[in-house]
Amino acid sequence: AALKRGEKIIGQEIALEATTGTERPISLSASGITNEDGLFLGYLFILHDTTEVKRLQNEVKRNERLTALGNLAAGVAHEIRNPLSSIKGLATFIAGKEQTGVADAARTMIEEVDRLNGVVAELLDFARPAAITKTPQDIKLLVQDALRLVGPDLQAKQIQTEVIQNDMLPPVMVNPEKLTQALLNLFINAVQAMEPDGSLQVALRNNGDGDFSIAVKDSGCGIAEDMQAALFTPYFTTKPNGTGLGLAIVDQIVEAHGGIISINSTPGT
Repeated sequence: AALKRGEKIIGQEIALEATTGTERPISLSASGITNEDGLFLGYLFILHDTTEVKRLQNEVKRNERLTALGNLAAGVAHEIRNPLSSIKGLATFIAGKEQTGVADAARTMIEEVDRLNGVVAELLDFARPAAITKTPQDIKLLVQDALRLVGPDLQAKQIQTEVIQNDMLPPVMVNPEKLTQALLNLFINAVQAMEPDGSLQVALRNNGDGDFSIAVKDSGCGIAEDMQAALFTPYFTTKPNGTGLGLAIVDQIVEAHGGIISINSTPGT
């Protein structure tokens, strides 16, 4: 209709549905064509796939949001830690008194303060990620170490584990502490999502040229598609007592190694 009115269309954003059923963002420009005698010849349509542009724009917005969030988190964490130290000191003093019920209440306070300090520590790790130092490491050993650390949780639910390595994986350049932290977060997340007698599988693959992949598969209930995109967003959580930082930190560690992380899940399977 716009073209028939003699108007030009410049850079109009539309969604084009592919034969696979997926949609791709398209920038559409169009105008009518006439010859030198003013005879109408037809229309010219120019379609430009903007999928990559959109991805980069979203990445820039995400980085800006995370930077602002990180600065805020660092300030909040600093303000919280000081009163927590005072509370723990007083609770420790009270816990030494042998009054009925008072010592137990004080010990509960100490446990809660330690839990909050753990949350603050996670917050600071996320807000101010340090530059990582990479050294040659055996990935399979790092995976086994992380599984050992989460061993009590696995045993409590009687979850079976399996590490699969179909090809030779030479030592690769990673930061062992950070990667172990990322694996531990993934394993804990998987354990919490599973019912007793579940299974946890870790598959290692050599992609060549020093690249590798780690696939973590669990027998949990799955995650709805509309929630998957937000899983690595800070403070997004589906757990009543979750901080929403575990998977965000995993994403940050993977990105610091020059890698990418993705999820493939179908609810109920």
